[in-house]
Amino acid sequence: MSKADKWRLWTSIVLLVFSIVMVWPTMNWFSLSPEKRDKAEASVQPETENPHLRNLLEEIQQGDSTEYYQELYAQSDGVIKLGLDLQGGMYLSYMVEPTAELNTEEAVDQALEVIRNRIDEFGVSEPSITKQGDDRIVVQLPGVRDPARARSIVERQALLEFKLIVYPTEERAIPGSIGVISDIDNYVTRSDAPEDNTETISSDSTEIMSEDTNSVATDTPDEITLDLTPDSAQENTPIDLSETAESDDMSIDLPTPERQGSLSSYITIAPSDIIQRTKNISPGDWVVYAGEDMDRLLAIINTPDVDSLLAQENLEFVFSKEDTVGQDRLRALYLVPRDMGRGWERNQGAVRENYYLTGANLSNVRIQMGGSQSISRNPYLILEFDSEGRDNWEKITGENVNERVAIILDGTVYSAATIKERISGSGTRLSGGFSTEESRDLRLILNAGSLPASLVIAEEQTIGPSLGQQAINKGMLAGIVALALIAAFIIIYYTAGGVVAILALIFDMLIIMGVLCFPGPLAKLGMTGLNATLTLPGIAGIILTIGMAVDASVLIYERIREEKRAGKGIRAAVKAGYSRAFVTILDANLTTLITALVLYRFGTGPIKGFAVTLSIGILASMFCSLVFTRIVIDLILKNPKKTSFGLGKLAFLQDKHFKFVEMRKKAYLISVIVILIGAGAYFINGGLNLSIDFTGGLETNVISMTEVTSSELKTLLSDAGLEGVHIQELMDYQGEGKGAFIIRTSEEDKSLVYSALATANCQPMEQTEDSEDLSYIKQIGPRVGEELRGKAANAIAMAMFFIILYVWYRFQLKWGIAAVAALLHDILITLGILAIIQMNVSLVIIAALLTIVGYSINDTIVVFDRIREDRRKRRGKNLAETVNISINEVLNRTVITSLTTFMATLILFLISGGLLADFAFTLMIGVIIGTYSSIFVASPILVDWHARLKKK
Repeated sequence: MSKADKWRLWTSIVLLVFSIVMVWPTMNWFSLSPEKRDKAEASVQPETENPHLRNLLEEIQQGDSTEYYQELYAQSDGVIKLGLDLQGGMYLSYMVEPTAELNTEEAVDQALEVIRNRIDEFGVSEPSITKQGDDRIVVQLPGVRDPARARSIVERQALLEFKLIVYPTEERAIPGSIGVISDIDNYVTRSDAPEDNTETISSDSTEIMSEDTNSVATDTPDEITLDLTPDSAQENTPIDLSETAESDDMSIDLPTPERQGSLSSYITIAPSDIIQRTKNISPGDWVVYAGEDMDRLLAIINTPDVDSLLAQENLEFVFSKEDTVGQDRLRALYLVPRDMGRGWERNQGAVRENYYLTGANLSNVRIQMGGSQSISRNPYLILEFDSEGRDNWEKITGENVNERVAIILDGTVYSAATIKERISGSGTRLSGGFSTEESRDLRLILNAGSLPASLVIAEEQTIGPSLGQQAINKGMLAGIVALALIAAFIIIYYTAGGVVAILALIFDMLIIMGVLCFPGPLAKLGMTGLNATLTLPGIAGIILTIGMAVDASVLIYERIREEKRAGKGIRAAVKAGYSRAFVTILDANLTTLITALVLYRFGTGPIKGFAVTLSIGILASMFCSLVFTRIVIDLILKNPKKTSFGLGKLAFLQDKHFKFVEMRKKAYLISVIVILIGAGAYFINGGLNLSIDFTGGLETNVISMTEVTSSELKTLLSDAGLEGVHIQELMDYQGEGKGAFIIRTSEEDKSLVYSALATANCQPMEQTEDSEDLSYIKQIGPRVGEELRGKAANAIAMAMFFIILYVWYRFQLKWGIAAVAALLHDILITLGILAIIQMNVSLVIIAALLTIVGYSINDTIVVFDRIREDRRKRRGKNLAETVNISINEVLNRTVITSLTTFMATLILFLISGGLLADFAFTLMIGVIIGTYSSIFVASPILVDWHARLKKK
């Protein structure tokens, strides 16, 4: 055995063993049932906040089998990471809008740390929180079972403040008698103001503030009240800080000013019956009723002039959380200092040192249940301050005995209590009617700290776990069927050589999975891997590799056949065949690799997963075809008596002499006509049917509670105010309701979309218990859509630029330009067909277009390589004759490669469904067009270019 054969043999053995070892933990782990895997994960997270895992943890503890599941979980070390589209989960992309005190970089870094701390306490397995660009944070939460809760925890500002209440005081002041409110009333009702002044004011600001108010009410737990009691109160003399009604007769309705349209006319002193039926409102409190009164009041206090009046007095209005009493909804209203460090009203010049107390002063937040002085078992929180916080709290309570203090979280008053004496304890009790889960959420948010900036959702994607499992099942089935069909075809066509090619293909798949699974069992030694993630487009990349990997074996076998027909023995033919095929395989695969690298550089999320698997697949297929198959064939031919090796007798289009060059003008005409038809469809239809990836908007799965067709539902949603509505029925849905649909709309505000769905009697799957595992939400803001459009255009342009450079380096500049001209031809025709059929063009379709670029250039390079070789061998032939001969010589290989690749994409199209079906359909078009252009466009352009240069 030669040194080269020994090198090939040992390299193949080492790589085979490596791949098997890397893949083994993944195979072992995923052979377990999903329920067992979830229980194993729950067993090692006793403090998890995930409700699904907590339920499983209770089951495990009742069964007394915690150690068994903990040992089982150890098997997950080093397993392959699944993308959110395969295991379900949540993808969030936020734009960070910093406050005036921070620059963008500081705000992003601080927000990143706060979000990471919150998610770590939330208990998500293997979360990913990363910085993207200059002002973007991306959060990926695989396997999260409660997306709405997770998003609330991530986004909540959690600004906790302790502020003295200036008004109302215990004297039960009439609102209109307060100086600053009287000034506002005079401003609103001044004689030179328009009669409908409040209406004018309310036009814009009412809507803004109403949204803020509603969002606060939604984000805060229902029926939460807070009282203040130091820890020592349970052991020593109780300190009464809760404000209670002194007597019913003291809570009387006082008259309010009769100045119609004034601020004070919308404020009511809380009636006694309201006080008795709520937890958040005390005697003397001001209340505002939801509806017209609230809208008009918000409109007034939100105007710049009114805000200026309040600022001059160092005051601001704050509301309590909303209470419901019978049919009425109302909120308490308070005036508090804007800046606790200085005085207010006439005492603005006073400096109040050490009056700042916020969530930044918290050192710890603990949950306790019930108390020694109460039979209630409701949870409450103990807030522990740092040394500065304790000193400030003692100073505030000591200097303001009998005054009221408000605990304000994210701008909403949670508790308004009277200070009875100085509090010198280390903790403050925060209690109320919230559930255990709500108290946990509040604890982890306060422990993690407040966000230093506001987060604006740029992109959101939520995928139910059942959808992920369906994707895995369909992807695996598509891969197995594609491999089986291609294996049958190749074995029939190349007999023994086909068997070797399929073994190489299986080895190729094993190497891809081995690299993705790395470090596998080495993870137990603390080794980290590539952090690669298998996504749904990644599975598509593997399936595409099945089709494309056959190309290298076909090139080699066709070369060996040529050498045998030239009269060489089998061993000499094998050696010459591999030698001559090497350069072609290298050129063809490197140009495809360039496309994959561009995809990785400019792609986002799952597209990068596709690029990773395609890149690994290209390198693995080169090794398997040039090294593994060579050593297998050499071992078969090791016996000197062996004089043949089966490569089959079937041949497509062999020894044909089609006059392709002479047909080039007709081909040009056909191409121009097809391009013009596509361009016409483009302009008639108003362009491509761009998905929300590029336009911004929202896509979600919904259930209809009534019998309705797609067109009827589209009309209902359009009438409800949604724009750019597209409806697709889910045919295989089984569950409650009368039907299921995928809704796409250009409106990216989820609350508006869900409101419109409610009017159409539809319910999002995430809000439906029996269908939440099938939920799918994709939300993209307009800025992200614009960025993605730019990235898509840049990706295609950069791919073509690097291809020109490579072909220029390997051949000539005009050859590179001819190749890119053929690529433009392929893209224009493909886009034209997409415009005709109005397929939804998403990021996945851009990945398909770039894959077409890679496939087409692969095909073109094979032809170019044969032309270059034939020009050296056939010096008596002119370029047109040489090009024609070369195309005919590789025609057999072109047909087989195109056929196998088309088969793989066809299987993916038939089985996968959804976006992958669109991806596969686009690729099928590309395979046909790419094969056509490599024969009728790229090479004939060289002939015409050369002829034009000769005339000059």
